[in-house]
Amino acid sequence: MKKGYYQHITFNDDAMIGVMRLLRDVAQHKPDYAFVDEARSTQADKSVARGIECILKTQIVVSGKRTVWCAQHDEVTLAPAPARAYEHVSLSGQESVAIVEFLMGIEHPDARIVEAIESAVKWFQSAQVNGVRWVETTSTPVDHVVVADGNAPPLWARFYEIETNRPIFSGRDSVIKYSVAEIESERRNGYRWYTDKPAQLLNRDYPAWVKRVAPSKTALN
Repeated sequence: MKKGYYQHITFNDDAMIGVMRLLRDVAQHKPDYAFVDEARSTQADKSVARGIECILKTQIVVSGKRTVWCAQHDEVTLAPAPARAYEHVSLSGQESVAIVEFLMGIEHPDARIVEAIESAVKWFQSAQVNGVRWVETTSTPVDHVVVADGNAPPLWARFYEIETNRPIFSGRDSVIKYSVAEIESERRNGYRWYTDKPAQLLNRDYPAWVKRVAPSKTALN
């Protein structure tokens, strides 16, 4: 295996969660995996349990409060870890969505899982960026810019500074900036710096989960 970030626990681009979904489908004998023998299904179920434990242990705690996850975590210490030059240690406004959705798919969540979900939802509520749009210009060459718009739906940054909760951006020089306009055009236009994925989580998926697991188990009603 290559040395470096290739060894990390990789939530980036939903890599680990994609594997976890596959293993859970195998463990639950979903129709597409009916050919899998019982021994392998049992092993898949054990792997899912270990994966869930890893997710719970890697949730980042800031000032005593659970938040969300980094796009990657050290495979030994479980601490948030950097990857490519422009992917710093941070709170992920994008990858954390799929993690929460996976946890919400657990049929009988225990108290730790419920706390992890609720804490992440609270963080997403606190981290939304209002009053702006992330748009593609009609100029040549095409550019992506942030424009003010009081009617814009909420957005979330791809990465947030852990201690300050400020959106951060970086080019290939690995220098952290607090405005996407300050990084070079190649990275500004070649990477997804903002996302609206948490909106569906907050507005549809989380309320449905609360209803399913029973309000008595949750703090956000």
